[in-house]
Amino acid sequence: MDTPDNISRLLEHVGLRATTFYVGPLCGLHDFGAKEGVGHLHVIRGGELAAVQAGQRRIVVREPTLLFYPRPVDHRLDIAARASADVLCASVRYDAGLDNAITQSFPTVVVVPFSAQPRLGPTLAVLFDEAADDKPGRQVMLDRLCDVLLVQIVRHAMAHGLVTRGVLAGLAHPRLGRVLVEVLDAPAQPWALESMAARAHLSRNAFARQFREVVGYTPADFLTRRRIALAQRLLRSGRPVGLVAGEVGYNSQPAFSRAFIREVGVGPSVWLRTVV
Repeated sequence: MDTPDNISRLLEHVGLRATTFYVGPLCGLHDFGAKEGVGHLHVIRGGELAAVQAGQRRIVVREPTLLFYPRPVDHRLDIAARASADVLCASVRYDAGLDNAITQSFPTVVVVPFSAQPRLGPTLAVLFDEAADDKPGRQVMLDRLCDVLLVQIVRHAMAHGLVTRGVLAGLAHPRLGRVLVEVLDAPAQPWALESMAARAHLSRNAFARQFREVVGYTPADFLTRRRIALAQRLLRSGRPVGLVAGEVGYNSQPAFSRAFIREVGVGPSVWLRTVV
């Protein structure tokens, strides 16, 4: 199975989705807080601005550019006095929750000038056309087009070596990729280290070592994270906790609840009340 198919499957599991909340000229200083609990996509169509975030270099944008913050990060867009920039801003959420393959694998911010990715052109042309007109379904169109931009950003990051560790790097690995996809597709199966290693055509020890080096945590931790991420999606859809436990691979509801608490910090019922 080749890497592009692996990435497509991963994106389906992660449930990457954007919600556009501003389109138009931007002036002065504009803060975006980590407390919002979302990532951000900024599409700078024209003008000049600086993106500022703690602990990171100041990013000066002088040409049309995409700025993608995959995780909630305090940052600011700074436009010089008496100047403006033409900007589209969208929040980014994940059906699998904030602890997912994208947020784990990506740097704090991904910068993609339009000129670096010519294939962005058709998507951006339709996006700006929709933004300029108040047609029926405009909001949905803007959001879906931003979803497409996010997929193109993932492709760019993979192609340009911006992802060197994490699940995305594992999916690109010639031995680990197949195993990761199989676990993503069927996390409820009774996976053991030996069976994973056999699918990767590696010894048990070599598989465990390579997995930790590339993905960043153990195969057992990856399986637990995938199960809990799937459980969160099922719980959001209205599935009862007792049924979800079995559907994600746990023999009992108490065992599922303990695993959920270790990963999320609270039990499934408490967590569900915070997201509904």
